[in-house]
Amino acid sequence: MESPSGPAFKPPPTVECVSRNQCVGMGKKVYTPNKVCTECLKRHDPAQLRIWANGNEEALNFIEQEVNNKRVMKENVESHGRFLCAFEDLDYHDCRWRLEDLNLRGTRLNCSFVRNKGMACEKCWSRHLLHIRIVQYFTPAGLCYEEADKAVLRSNDATEGGDDNDDVEGYNIILS
Repeated sequence: MESPSGPAFKPPPTVECVSRNQCVGMGKKVYTPNKVCTECLKRHDPAQLRIWANGNEEALNFIEQEVNNKRVMKENVESHGRFLCAFEDLDYHDCRWRLEDLNLRGTRLNCSFVRNKGMACEKCWSRHLLHIRIVQYFTPAGLCYEEADKAVLRSNDATEGGDDNDDVEGYNIILS
């Protein structure tokens, strides 16, 4: 039997990253203020990575390059009638439900595409109960309320019906 120090032994890879203990790369993690590992670029929120970069230009350049790559991918996907999960879509990075404690990005490796803009994919939507406060920002179907409101406004503009379009008489009357 060969000893661990023999030629068969290989030390774990070293991952140099700006995200310290939150690094999701495989191997020995070493804090390096000017580098971001590829796993962290894929799985952590760009806004959080910018905070961890602490103004370091090299690290910020890595992050911006990844954001630009994601923007190009988003445009390509949307040109074919599919959309990114709301947790991956760059249009929703400034939403209140994207706060760090509600962010589901670290819980999966990749998201699938969705049919409607603003929807969460099945992987993210099934995990939303772990972060129960996130429910207030989504409809039961998994559609972001902002997008649902836009869809309703578009359909109201198209019909341009009267205000009295209730099917049930007295439905909107409050009884005291």
